[in-house]
Amino acid sequence: MDFYARQAAARRQTKWLLGGFLLAVALVVIAVDLVVVGFASSQEGADVGSLLFVTTLFTLAIICGASIFRTFTLRDGGGAVARALGGTRVDRGTTDPAQLRLLNVVEEMTIASGVPMPEVYVLENEAGINAFAAGHTPANAAVAVTQGALQRLSRDELQGVIAHEFSHILNGDMALNIRLMGWLFGLLAIAVIGRTVLRHSSGRGDSRRGHGGLLALALAIMIVGYVGLFFGRLLQAAVSRKREQLADASAVQFTRNPQGLKGALVKIGGLSAGSRLETADGEEVAHMLFATGQLRRLLATHPPLVERIQALDPSFKQQDFERAVALSERDASRATLAQDDNSANISGLAAATPTVPAVPAAIASQVGNPDTLQIARAVGLRADVPPAVIAAAASPNTALPMLLASLIGEQPAVNAAQREILARFLGADLLAVVDQHERSLATVPPQLRLPVVQLLFPALRRLTLDNRRRLRRAVNLLARVDGQTDVFECSLILMLEAALNDELTGPREFVTQTLARLTAPVATVFAVLASQGSADPVAARRAYEAGLALVLPRERPEFRPVDPWPEQFAQALQALQRLHPYGKRSLVEGLVRTIAHDEQLSTAEAELLRTVCAVLRCPLPPLLPSVASLPQ
Repeated sequence: MDFYARQAAARRQTKWLLGGFLLAVALVVIAVDLVVVGFASSQEGADVGSLLFVTTLFTLAIICGASIFRTFTLRDGGGAVARALGGTRVDRGTTDPAQLRLLNVVEEMTIASGVPMPEVYVLENEAGINAFAAGHTPANAAVAVTQGALQRLSRDELQGVIAHEFSHILNGDMALNIRLMGWLFGLLAIAVIGRTVLRHSSGRGDSRRGHGGLLALALAIMIVGYVGLFFGRLLQAAVSRKREQLADASAVQFTRNPQGLKGALVKIGGLSAGSRLETADGEEVAHMLFATGQLRRLLATHPPLVERIQALDPSFKQQDFERAVALSERDASRATLAQDDNSANISGLAAATPTVPAVPAAIASQVGNPDTLQIARAVGLRADVPPAVIAAAASPNTALPMLLASLIGEQPAVNAAQREILARFLGADLLAVVDQHERSLATVPPQLRLPVVQLLFPALRRLTLDNRRRLRRAVNLLARVDGQTDVFECSLILMLEAALNDELTGPREFVTQTLARLTAPVATVFAVLASQGSADPVAARRAYEAGLALVLPRERPEFRPVDPWPEQFAQALQALQRLHPYGKRSLVEGLVRTIAHDEQLSTAEAELLRTVCAVLRCPLPPLLPSVASLPQ
């Protein structure tokens, strides 16, 4: 199952879950109505009809209100979930070797997969081996790892766990998990109200007539609430087990190293702490975890541990866990020291790894499916990133001037005008910092500028709303100071806007559309890529027609150069966000055919394709213009 199929499956499961939740709500409402009506029927003069209406509205208001409240408390994305569980954010300022190794692995997976860099957290008080990814969208995602995982896992095992969590990010599981937390909290609210009334009433010791009936009513409502919650958790567990199996398979597909993921799972089974979370909120997030935190088979959100391991190694037996205890103890110190970071020895690997032909279907299949080659290339790219860029990604205050430095032009007149803008925006002191960052970025090859700058996005998402607005204004002013916007500037603006908008607004659900209903924006995007790929109008038209034939075989809009292209390109991409996942796959395949038509891949073409995929939430690994073979 490829990325697009997984996205489509996630949409279907969301609808199925919503239907199940609505059914559970309806049953809870009916049950509460029956309880209240039964209680009222014993009272003289009770207006049962009015009471039934009020009870129904009140119960629905409690469930929906609690669900909305819980979802609202998680509006800040995955970081809010991690902090609620006691997580501590990790950045480049840390001196802990294990935490630095974790950051390196996450950064490598980020580059390889093309997703925005998530925030990284460590649950320092958790001795068990576990991890989770949370967030509304990839742009506001967070990856959290327990201290036990940092101490016990080797680098390969940690990479397997992180690949598993990135699978959840790529498969659309995070938004589903956030919704589950909100929906289940709504069902829990009914039980909590019943329990609160029961405790309050029983504590009063009131012997007046009817008091016993009130206690019975509260007890019945509490039972109804917990029964509804129980069936909601059954629904949650059933879906979660399937998503976990898919994440395991995707992680192995990414790394091509089943031993890493297997080793982590075996150590969980061999340790007394296992994957247990001590936090009181562990049950609420059980469906997000790498492994089940509480061992209850019926409500287990993960397949049995042995079953998961046997999917990776059919010869594994239950008794093999015993050997894992000694193995994990022996490797505990080695995991954080000897294998701290092997990326330092792989500098330049990106250029040395085999190239991948830009066959349209092959490139489209890389979306959301980084493989061993992409991860190996990412290790090399990560090692080649200037240390100043890595350091700047640690905080918003350093990431902001680094991002602005990437837009400084070389022409004297443009450079002078941009510096005037920066002096007003940053002040003289920070302008000197921009100068230093500009020199650091000068060592980055043009084809790697966009992936490198993307590493700054997580820090920029921590800017205040006012500073985000100022950043947007400064970026647009710098890009347009010469009266035109080049491909890098346009790509940076669109990708930054997508990252910040996703962070602010969360997931945006659209009624999906087919390519045939979005002919105009499709034609605009193809015309832009064709024109930027060739200065020859005839060659651009042929490339346009070659790609469009794959996407719109029955409709062939005539090729027209787009001017001004950045504004129309942005509007077209906004419209195309409504595409169904399978339509996105066809679109990417067609765009690859367009840029591959002349058997050359330019930096501009690679940046534009990466931008299209980022805005449409189809993360694409870096495409290097050094790729030599571009067959049709």
